[in-house]
Amino acid sequence: MSEEAVIIKNWPFEKGENGKLIWIGEPFKQGSKWMVCAYFKGVRATRKIMLDWASIHFLSVDKYYTDGDLNNGTTIGNPQVLDINLNGIKAEYKERDWTIWGTGFNEKTKSKTFNFLKEGVLYTIPIIEVIRVVLAPNKFMLNRILEMDTFENYFTYGIKERKLDINFTSEYESKLLKSEKVNHLAWLLTNVSVLRMFNSVGQAIWEKEELKYEFLLDRFSIRARVEKKDSFVRVLEILSLNKKRINAEEINVYHPSLEESMSSKDTKKRKFVSNNTKSDRELEPGADGSTKESDEINTFMINHEYETIPKINKKKSGRKIIRNNEDKNTKTYILHNDNLRTTADTGGEDIIRGLEFKNLAEFKDKGELQEFIEMLRLIEKREAIKTIDIIINQIPKGKKFSKLNDRITRRRYAIGKIIMVDGRENCLIEVEREDKALSMLLLKANKQISWKKIYSSVLISLVGDSGKWCNRVIEKIEDNGVVVQRIKHSKKDKYEKEKYMYDKMN
Repeated sequence: MSEEAVIIKNWPFEKGENGKLIWIGEPFKQGSKWMVCAYFKGVRATRKIMLDWASIHFLSVDKYYTDGDLNNGTTIGNPQVLDINLNGIKAEYKERDWTIWGTGFNEKTKSKTFNFLKEGVLYTIPIIEVIRVVLAPNKFMLNRILEMDTFENYFTYGIKERKLDINFTSEYESKLLKSEKVNHLAWLLTNVSVLRMFNSVGQAIWEKEELKYEFLLDRFSIRARVEKKDSFVRVLEILSLNKKRINAEEINVYHPSLEESMSSKDTKKRKFVSNNTKSDRELEPGADGSTKESDEINTFMINHEYETIPKINKKKSGRKIIRNNEDKNTKTYILHNDNLRTTADTGGEDIIRGLEFKNLAEFKDKGELQEFIEMLRLIEKREAIKTIDIIINQIPKGKKFSKLNDRITRRRYAIGKIIMVDGRENCLIEVEREDKALSMLLLKANKQISWKKIYSSVLISLVGDSGKWCNRVIEKIEDNGVVVQRIKHSKKDKYEKEKYMYDKMN
């Protein structure tokens, strides 16, 4: 596959003028996309440019970029390159206040680094550089690292007798089966500390809304472009990660694209229909300075070397039967999917999102969530109620509880945010139960709080505890001054339920 150009639209400098990258910001959500701000210093001014998160593979601090071309960042002079072996050196996380000045902005942020002290020399590496090169050196991994427990959307795996079996789903694109990507994934999966480190990035983003994680690698040997002054070494760009160890001798890869396809006259047992009016996932090619993303990054920019490379076996598990016919016995499943796929994604997104609350009048539903909506509409008529907004979405994947009893349909949740005239706020969380004895959750606050952080932790722990409200998470919420009550479901009519719930809010 040929490499496409990655060009920043509306490059804010003169044609031919170099823009020196001086800072990469932290990822933030804009609509359905993860974005970052990059800061470039030109001859006369410093400018802030918003880019897709996936663009950071092309960004290296103290490199110069011309005419918005990110593929060809250059250094000036003779950059100093060092081989640095930090095996067994414990990293210390450090952060300090940092201000970026530029034309039309003055932004306060934090410099976050991992610091290593070895033989009297202090090595400092930005935490985003470790993500960019070490943990997520390809676009698929870069997008997954900001999510929570979504690997199972793309593969399951098992390790036995030093053989790693990876069973990929159709969500994992066949073009990603290249050896360098499989080897990196195998390194991640066969080293518990690496996998824990990778997962902690997304957890911090969703629970704490910040980029912060612990460095857990015991083996860390790199080649890097640096700035060295006396006993201080500032790593500007990691060029190579050396002597990675994959704890498997063979990797068996299974993927639908490897199966032999055979048509069948038999009818489909099931079909899936998206409730989107356009398509399963809508492509959103641009947003505020996003670039045309490349499917491949320059391999010379990010180089990973291994002690030994396991043999990769691409295997077939059987023939893939394609059934095109339908009859009265074909069961139809409606897929509720409001997520967007962006040009920065590979394989789509499927996680808890910081969705915006919407007006109650915009929602219609069926079943248990319809009863919940009707109850909220009755509560909304009370004089003491100022507004009620609502979110309906799928709970995060992770365990069996993520799906209904048919093992196909994703379980959904609804959250109603009720603001009283006197300023008090209530949050009601309802989850599709089927035969589960799961209560509704009522959260009450006397002040404005960050509901996003609270309901994200509640729902993530709900899946982790296989359909039970997590006492540990609830206690943590209550420590922040929020009253939490479990409301059991009853067979009362909707008017009695509404009165009962309203009384609980007061």
